[in-house]
Amino acid sequence: MNEEIKYIYLGKNIDFPEFGFVKGNVYYGEKIEELKKKYPLLDKLLVNVEELAGYEKNELFLEKISQELKEEIKGGSE
Repeated sequence: MNEEIKYIYLGKNIDFPEFGFVKGNVYYGEKIEELKKKYPLLDKLLVNVEELAGYEKNELFLEKISQELKEEIKGGSE
């Protein structure tokens, strides 16, 4: 049985042209893996649920990455 990696989104709520992320929600599946490849910064905001227990949240860092990702999305949709 192929088990998918589950990620929790730790950034600010953000809407992609093809998908939306809400802080604290868990995401998994092929679509998420495709978006992580398309938007590399997303990899910093999606944390493997199994690794979350040892992860120290840094809110300022996450806000900065969220803002950079929003700018990347805007640039890609033009």
